[in-house]
Amino acid sequence: MPEFVTPAFAGLLLRAVPQVVRRDAHVAMGALAPWGFVSPQLVQDTNGGVADHELHVDGELVQVPYRVSFPWPSTPFAARLSPRRQAVLSAWMTRSDRAGTRQRALRELVTCREPWIAPFVVQLCGEYVHEIGSDVLHFVAGELPRHPELRNAFARFVRDNPRYLATTRHRAVGFRDLDHRWAFRDDPGRPYPQIAALDALAVLAYGGGHAYPGEPPARRPEYSTGAATS
Repeated sequence: MPEFVTPAFAGLLLRAVPQVVRRDAHVAMGALAPWGFVSPQLVQDTNGGVADHELHVDGELVQVPYRVSFPWPSTPFAARLSPRRQAVLSAWMTRSDRAGTRQRALRELVTCREPWIAPFVVQLCGEYVHEIGSDVLHFVAGELPRHPELRNAFARFVRDNPRYLATTRHRAVGFRDLDHRWAFRDDPGRPYPQIAALDALAVLAYGGGHAYPGEPPARRPEYSTGAATS
């Protein structure tokens, strides 16, 4: 058994963050269990498993994996890391195959005030589990407007990635229809948290104009309903 994350998986994790963060990401990777897994599927992949557009953070290409499978990093080890390195770990864990881990990671990640966290937060709006969507909505509508630099970073991310936002919203709409645990599923007037969060981001980005002025996805993505509930 290897002592560290395998090189192939390490590359997938490092490409999820911009160059300015990668030195810290190298160190943070030491907190991950060596037996974990990183999916080569990206968050913008279509149902064909192919990324048909790129994802950028302030002009730099990033490739965020759709899922990772690692246990939560050792608390004593992680506690010794710098705030940015802890944020990198949280960002990776928002891609976990366990819903409870994704929610915990999100709540820790949004304490970071750096622009590169945007895709990790926004991606959760295009996935199952409305409780996580509610946390994103609370952050986007309540906390984010209080931090102008971070708010502007999220607005730039939305404007710079219109096709990704269109795909994400398309998924959110589909999950609303599939989410039998959503108590207000039969109430068309009750906004689904994931959709409400995306709409709040659109207001930040476009000042209340039309939401996502990008080419919508040509094909309906294949939704995965296998998210863990623990």
